[in-house]
Amino acid sequence: MLNTRFVLIVTVVLGNLLMPVIPHDSGANAVVLTIFTFHMPVFVFVTGYFSKGFTEDPHYLQVLMRIFLQYVVFQTIYSTLDFFCFHTEGNIYSFWAPYWMLWFLLSHLFWKLLLLGFVKLKHPIVAAILLGALIGYLPFDGFWLSAGRTFIFFPFFLAGYYYNGAGLRKAARHVLVKLMAAAVLALLLALFYNGIFRLQLGWLLGSRTYTELNMLEWYAVLFRLAVYALAAVVSLAFLLLQTDKKSIVTEWGERTVYVFLMHGAALKLLTAAGVYRGAAHFGHLWLLLGTGLILTLLLSHRRVAEWTRPFIHPDPELLLGKMKKLLSHH
Repeated sequence: MLNTRFVLIVTVVLGNLLMPVIPHDSGANAVVLTIFTFHMPVFVFVTGYFSKGFTEDPHYLQVLMRIFLQYVVFQTIYSTLDFFCFHTEGNIYSFWAPYWMLWFLLSHLFWKLLLLGFVKLKHPIVAAILLGALIGYLPFDGFWLSAGRTFIFFPFFLAGYYYNGAGLRKAARHVLVKLMAAAVLALLLALFYNGIFRLQLGWLLGSRTYTELNMLEWYAVLFRLAVYALAAVVSLAFLLLQTDKKSIVTEWGERTVYVFLMHGAALKLLTAAGVYRGAAHFGHLWLLLGTGLILTLLLSHRRVAEWTRPFIHPDPELLLGKMKKLLSHH
């Protein structure tokens, strides 16, 4: 799964890098829609896969604390940078409102907490799908506390948690299966590019309520279930194209969290440096795709991991120890 994690983080960076140009570029729009159809469902699936044993881990509170600290640290860093440098229009500076891609950290924390209860259910994935479909009827913005994304993507987290790893590896050995999987992704990309298949990006983001998606009818839940089915098929096709063979990609896959948490600031800096202005003159789509790949490789470097490890992997015990010392002085 480490190879898959690296390929996924490449798609995350590319998707976010291309977002500003999709209104006026059909190629970028098709790539982004295709990527968003599977990249977060699979990323959540892989996160669930690596959460096996969490419910039996005697140190699970430390795991939860580490995720919480990651969120607090990077929510503070990104909000501060945005306030003084980036000035993102409409941004809300609050710990209740995750900054951009930091929703994933908050949702990851909630997924692990939900897992403690859902493992006791008879049909946990079915229950999670129903909950994810019904959450769209929320009477408030699903953006707050990442409530919408937490429940909408939770079925994929559970699927990864229960997945044993054998079925996909066996199926992926067949060349015909890989060709069919590639055909699914290519077909979806072509349908999006030619406008034959139209899908509002908001359905794939998972942060919008049905009201925000202008779906006021009672049967809006059926559209969510259809999007679930589409995401499951395309995610399966993507996973069938992956390999578990060890390589340098496997090593890079161990450091995807560094890319994820830092690429947002890097993209903001690239924007300020005029990457989109430059791309407009030099075959922008290919230039942006190349820029995204290079950025991912740079942020995956082991030196970057060494320099930023205290921020990326804060030590809960160290923080708790300092808090105890402060309280003891008072």
